[in-house]
Amino acid sequence: MKNILGFIAIATFVVSCSKPIPAEDLKHLNGYWEISEVKTADGNNKEYQSNNNVDLFVLEGTNGTRSKVVAQLDGKVGTNGIKETFVVKDSAGSTYLKYQTDFSKWTEKLEKLTKDELVIINENDIKYSYKRFTPININE
Repeated sequence: MKNILGFIAIATFVVSCSKPIPAEDLKHLNGYWEISEVKTADGNNKEYQSNNNVDLFVLEGTNGTRSKVVAQLDGKVGTNGIKETFVVKDSAGSTYLKYQTDFSKWTEKLEKLTKDELVIINENDIKYSYKRFTPININE
């Protein structure tokens, strides 16, 4: 019983410490992001030094799209044309990206967003840390 009460107290503290991403900071979501680290719910970490698979976020108001793109050596990006649409929602003191495609619905928590850093936690408690993508152009 003590364990349950302790867990509830900790969970309440963690939830109360969360706060939504300010609306004026949401503009930072726009652009290309590459994964720098993935942390699983059981504590396993995987760090990425570089990644040519990049996520492109485009946000207009509270509606947006996310596309997977591949960085090319000439500084351009290629895509398969598939876009996942999402809506930004604030709920319970946090900011969420609510996705919907023809095949699925899911929600991700937007834990941190700055000009150069993005942290997203999915429904399986996997934390994805991103850094702003800088294209490499070998032709220059």
